[in-house]
Amino acid sequence: MAFPLWLILAALIILAFVIIFKSVNQVYILSLIKKHFFWIFFIAIIVFVAISLTHIHAAYDLDFSTWEGFVAAGKIYFAWLKTVFINLGKVTGYAVQQDWFTPANSTG
Repeated sequence: MAFPLWLILAALIILAFVIIFKSVNQVYILSLIKKHFFWIFFIAIIVFVAISLTHIHAAYDLDFSTWEGFVAAGKIYFAWLKTVFINLGKVTGYAVQQDWFTPANSTG
């Protein structure tokens, strides 16, 4: 069984962060992240879009050589993205409704 490319890349990125945080002053790294937060966030969004479009392309076997293929991919992508945000809202709503301060196994 071969590992997916995105899993290998994620593991390598996590490994790189662990090595960097173990070998360099953490305050310096955090200040760099703070200074370049926009670009880090922008690159993260581009990577997210690229990985999700790759997944959609593989799952639906779309043809990107035609305009109709791009339109179909856009429709599927935004429908998928809408579902992600709806599910995120449901999970957040469920978490907010929980009683987090009462012990679950209380005898009193």
